[in-house]
Amino acid sequence: MKRRLTTLTHVQHDREADSKPLSLSLIRRLFTYTRPHARTRNLLLVAVAVRAMQLPALAWVIGAVIGGPVSKLDRRGILLGALGYAVLSVVTQLTLRYRSSLALELGEYTVRDLRKEMFRHIQSMPMSFFHRARLGKLISRFTSDSEAVRNGIQNVLFISLVNLGQMIGAAVFMMFYDAYLFAVLAALSPLLWVINRTFSRRLSKAYRAMQESFSRITSTLAESVGGIRVTQGFVREEVNSGLFQELVQDHSRFNMDAARAAGVFLPLLEFKTQLFI
Repeated sequence: MKRRLTTLTHVQHDREADSKPLSLSLIRRLFTYTRPHARTRNLLLVAVAVRAMQLPALAWVIGAVIGGPVSKLDRRGILLGALGYAVLSVVTQLTLRYRSSLALELGEYTVRDLRKEMFRHIQSMPMSFFHRARLGKLISRFTSDSEAVRNGIQNVLFISLVNLGQMIGAAVFMMFYDAYLFAVLAALSPLLWVINRTFSRRLSKAYRAMQESFSRITSTLAESVGGIRVTQGFVREEVNSGLFQELVQDHSRFNMDAARAAGVFLPLLEFKTQLFI
């Protein structure tokens, strides 16, 4: 019972951040860390805009070649169309290469500056803060949490911008070629919005809980290793092992919750694609 109360105390203490979910203001605050690297950020935004236009253009070229030279059995037109498609494909892949490289650089710069500022901030805190704060919790902020920020910049934010631009570009092409068919698809879009809205909340909550549980594991591990003499001196090996086992089980449960939510969300997205087609 005592061990369980200790676990609950640690969990309640460490879940303080759960009441502060990801918000637009937090994203804007994070984006301020890219200001010292405006050149890299601006080049990346240009690459994002170019790639967002290239992807719908590839589909347009295929449609133009099939609807034109292929339907008319124009061999010369087919060869020219295939050559144009190949050139556009190469340029698209080169754009992807530079977009990925710039995103990696910007993510690294941002996390580097963020860690520097966190370290300066910690050194300026009063001693009362260090009496309350858990060492492992602070370590996790510099390790797993910082890596989550890096992943958000490198693999989420700008890829999402590409997808948004691709969607807008595809919508413009569709409105130009067949406004009625576009209206039919637009009528189905609320279904996509409901699916994304519902599961984005569930996934955000699940991944946040998973991240926090991993932070608790890191915290407990760091404190256990640092205080091993006290642990052995008071013969608390079994108690600490039981506490750590509960934390690991919690983390496993949060991982499974996130996996189950994603396991429902991804098939629904695929079904949505088939339904739209």
